[in-house]
Amino acid sequence: MNLLDKLERKHYFLLAGWLLINLVQAFFTEMHADESYYWLYSRHLDWGFFDHPPMAAFLIFLGDSVVHGELGARFFSILLSTFTAALVMNELNEKKDFVFLGIFMMSFPLVHTHIAGFLALPDTPLVCFTLLFFLVYRRFVEEPGWKLSAWLAVLAAAMIYSKYHAFLVLGLIVLSNLKLLKDKYFWAVVIGAVVLLLPHIIWQISNDFPTFKYHLMGRSKPLQLKYFGDNIINQLLVAGPLTGVLLLYSLKKFKTHGDVFRRAVIFTIVGFYVVLLVMSFWNRIEAHWTSAITPLLMIAAYPLITDNPTLKKWFKRLALPVVVIFFIFRFYLAANFIPNVGMIKLAFYNREATSEKIQEMANGRKVAFFNNWASPGMYEFYTGEEAVHMAIPGYRYTQFDLWDDEVYGEGDSLFVVIPDRMKNDNLIQLPNGKRVTTSISPDFQSLKKLDVAVEDVSYTPTVIKVKMVLENHADHPIYLDHPSQPAIGYMQKGDEIDKIPLANFSADKELAVGDQLQLEYQISRGNLEPEEKLLIFTQTVDRNRGQVVAVTNK
Repeated sequence: MNLLDKLERKHYFLLAGWLLINLVQAFFTEMHADESYYWLYSRHLDWGFFDHPPMAAFLIFLGDSVVHGELGARFFSILLSTFTAALVMNELNEKKDFVFLGIFMMSFPLVHTHIAGFLALPDTPLVCFTLLFFLVYRRFVEEPGWKLSAWLAVLAAAMIYSKYHAFLVLGLIVLSNLKLLKDKYFWAVVIGAVVLLLPHIIWQISNDFPTFKYHLMGRSKPLQLKYFGDNIINQLLVAGPLTGVLLLYSLKKFKTHGDVFRRAVIFTIVGFYVVLLVMSFWNRIEAHWTSAITPLLMIAAYPLITDNPTLKKWFKRLALPVVVIFFIFRFYLAANFIPNVGMIKLAFYNREATSEKIQEMANGRKVAFFNNWASPGMYEFYTGEEAVHMAIPGYRYTQFDLWDDEVYGEGDSLFVVIPDRMKNDNLIQLPNGKRVTTSISPDFQSLKKLDVAVEDVSYTPTVIKVKMVLENHADHPIYLDHPSQPAIGYMQKGDEIDKIPLANFSADKELAVGDQLQLEYQISRGNLEPEEKLLIFTQTVDRNRGQVVAVTNK
């Protein structure tokens, strides 16, 4: 099966030019916050990570192993995005108007083009493998067999190893063709994919399903409307800042003609939008979450637009200035000698200079970052030195909660960088424009290995009594009488309400390895909001959390 059989020399010239543009952009543009996080994943390769599956980390690892730097980290993502563009061009099969073909493809701000075209993100492999899955699926429904089943199993696993949005894609394909459920070759795909995913499944089980807890429960909020309108606007912009309405309007002419593949394409496009629209009543929907269906949008809409002279004329008029602006903006992102204006390029701006400035201010001390999951990776990428991630009890959980990264700072004096959203006095402006304050954490002591277990909870009209056991699972003593002043406290809705030093519960000054501290923690009901989730936490005097456990508030 030749997936590029319709491409001509002009197509390859377009692709070569696009590849060169993205390589140059990748070389000159500093790391994005997300990329630095995934780069840190690549330094600790595993079958899974807290936020995402491991594909992005694996691609970064391959490139960074060849040459360290922005280009190395992004190299294989760029190759995949270029291959995706080639697959799309092959499907569009444009033989005459190559100018319009180029404008059409470059009018999309995300996916294989302007953003994921050169950044090392999970969306890039997801988009590529999703499109490949659809193309093989088209042949599969025509001529089902074991060979195509094997290919689909590999591609389904690759999709899921890239990003969990793959489950939605695969589910919608099945819903578009329920006859698959009676097909032995389809079940071979399912079994094959599950076998290939076993290492990831085992990783999830051994880590107590952190990713699914975070994405399915940790992000859930009460019913609200504030994200609904934002989601609609964002999806129109992602489909094309000025042309998105035209593109989606053209789909009303899309016909399946009884074709199973075409039904899968339109079913997946519409299904994605509907599912995310419903989700927007509870959660903020990231604009790029529909990236997997963008090649499908291109394939479905392109012939409908080119067959309508009026629609094509207006699409070209609206898209051309947008494409020009995209390229100007891309140059602006890469050119650090042009100052950042507001927040326009904050995610890329002066990352190396900022890391070096922090290293200079630390003056030989190890560095820690508070409530900033991206900064440790960024700092290590540009300085070569590890960093500690610190977090208050109410901060979101991240991969750092699975890693034992705080061991790096144990017993040392740390230079701590604190964002202005946490503390807004004595602020320093860094080269990237962000404002922070700093502090010194002397004789740093981590509480991550101080296990917190609730044994019993009793209730009176005025007090909640919580019997707890704290056990030292570290390979060294944990000191209660210590400059870090370990404490136990409670919070609701992310706000810390009260805390008590752990030294108040014990005459001993330390917990030896394997030792336990039994205590009864009394919480005044007068400080609580009824029916709101109640969380008990351990933390140090600088608010670095240990463990957090939930207690029923009734």
